[in-house]
Amino acid sequence: MLVLPHHLTLCWLGLSLAMAVHAQPYRCSTADSTYFSDRPCPAGPTPRINVYGSGRANATTSYSPPQPGPGKMQDHVKYLSPECASIAEGIRTAPTRGVRGSTIAGLHEEYRQKCQLNDQDARRLASQDAADQTRQQLAQRDAVARDRKAAQVRADQCAGMRDVIATKRARESSLNPSEVSALRSLEQTFNERCIAR
Repeated sequence: MLVLPHHLTLCWLGLSLAMAVHAQPYRCSTADSTYFSDRPCPAGPTPRINVYGSGRANATTSYSPPQPGPGKMQDHVKYLSPECASIAEGIRTAPTRGVRGSTIAGLHEEYRQKCQLNDQDARRLASQDAADQTRQQLAQRDAVARDRKAAQVRADQCAGMRDVIATKRARESSLNPSEVSALRSLEQTFNERCIAR
């Protein structure tokens, strides 16, 4: 058996310890796995953090549909009393203001109790107003049609007189005095009806 001098033995033990320390394994982790290495773990990006359960990292933004616009104001509302018109307007705009169904139902009930007769009168007045407007529109349409028909009749009469005048002027030298007088009268009528307008 080989016996080393004391100082060599100490050197050999120190070297063995240094090698053992140097050979110590390192536990390294990546985003996907864990491994052991005889070298220090490399510096890299921060490992990924997995979130499970109801963590906010997986939460998605909820979609809120746009609020519906208010419906068209009914024609009879302008004939209501101020109080009833205010309630009717509150009912009409309730969905856009985020008013809940129970409150809207309460508004409808209040309107029914306070405004039932006023609503009937307002609807009757609105109906009469609409009928009057319809009659006025029909009267205007009929007046325009009559004016167009009269203008066409006048244009046809003027065209007929123009043809007669042209024919008689072409043979005016052969006309007797009464026929010439009739031609002059027709020319005057044509000028008054067809030229002056």
